[in-house]
Amino acid sequence: MRNFLHYLFSILLWILFGYYWYVVVERQINREHLQPLGILVGITALGLAITLWWIAHNKRIAAKGKRNTLMPPPVEPFEFDNLNRPIVAPDIAVLKTASRVTITVDDQGNKVYIADGEGDS
Repeated sequence: MRNFLHYLFSILLWILFGYYWYVVVERQINREHLQPLGILVGITALGLAITLWWIAHNKRIAAKGKRNTLMPPPVEPFEFDNLNRPIVAPDIAVLKTASRVTITVDDQGNKVYIADGEGDS
């Protein structure tokens, strides 16, 4: 969502920039057109200032080494999948450290996770 808003704001600024250049090029510059030019310069400076502030903000976060510690990821329940099938699996720590995980659906409709080939007969 943040990227979308950033792109939207940038596109709107460029459209406004283009419109005011159109206003400037099509007419002779007089006192009446100094206000749109001032608005154009102000909005451009504001967009530049916000972008530079955002870059500096991200650099400060990266310099502290706290990029991944700002907000912990939410705990996801591991009882049912997205299709509401029960999940039968070993402990999540076992699955995370396994070199291979096989996922199947059994006859009862349970989603079964098997780590490192355990349960192979």
